[in-house]
Amino acid sequence: MILLAILLVLSVVPAKAAQPPVESIRIGIPGKLVDFAPFFVGIKTGIYRSEGLEPQFIVMRSGIIIPALLSGELDYTTIYGSTIRSAVSGLPLKIIATLITKQSFFLYAQPEIKRVQDLKGKRIAISGFASSTDKAAREALKPAGLEALRDVTLIAMGDTNVRFQSLVSGAIEAAILTPPYTVMAEQKGMRNLVWLGDLLGDTPSNGLSTSVRKLQERPDQVQRFLRASVRSMIYTREHKQDALPLLMKEFPGLERNTLAGSLDFYVKAMSPDGRIADAVVQEIINEQRELLGVKSEVPLSQVADFAPLNRVVKELSAGR
Repeated sequence: MILLAILLVLSVVPAKAAQPPVESIRIGIPGKLVDFAPFFVGIKTGIYRSEGLEPQFIVMRSGIIIPALLSGELDYTTIYGSTIRSAVSGLPLKIIATLITKQSFFLYAQPEIKRVQDLKGKRIAISGFASSTDKAAREALKPAGLEALRDVTLIAMGDTNVRFQSLVSGAIEAAILTPPYTVMAEQKGMRNLVWLGDLLGDTPSNGLSTSVRKLQERPDQVQRFLRASVRSMIYTREHKQDALPLLMKEFPGLERNTLAGSLDFYVKAMSPDGRIADAVVQEIINEQRELLGVKSEVPLSQVADFAPLNRVVKELSAGR
């Protein structure tokens, strides 16, 4: 009878709520870059885990990220322009947040070259023709009245490290670089002629994207992922000094000063909360539509779904 009484008592005592299991998600990235510092900081500080998520950032070639996202092998990706281009062409993908809103391209030159005008007759290293670095070089030359091919020779040299080494060795007069190579070029005495962010205004270079299927079937996961990502962005911006030691472990090949300088830039170029003006995205959509020869209008809603992000920002603003 005593045992029966104990069992009856236990049966009516409410059980302690079980902790929700941590869910693994796969995010395709084109490289392990300082651009993505907030995401690495979010993992190290437990922000993602507090939302029941364990992100795996997987380095993949850009060309296979989109097929992997469509097949469900990936849950999300950080590539932005390719997602927009794919969505404009009719694929069921959408961007859901913006990370870096400013161009990360800089035009660096040998120390004796003091102005862009001094590049006339000289050579600029880019990654490849018809690439984003090609476009950046041409845009950097315009205000100085210079034109690629006519006044300046563009040399396709591939990877940023190759362009950096060619510049500091004196093999080339100028190069399009991104952090951390910009910080390293500065340390080597190279001259910063132009930051494309000053010239072009808001020009997002990366963010977060997913499939339409994911948005439809797992809106709860999308919401938690966005909330953790925005929280990580805010933490990185507001606690740079705390974030730096965490990032040193993620990027052991970079000197502290180089990483700190790169982080300063990316925090400055980062969206405050993952949002960007609809008009900026629509302009990119229109550019891609023209390049792809799509005759019909492509509305923002075909390419982006910012509703989950807007809900997250509202929630976080109310809680601050």
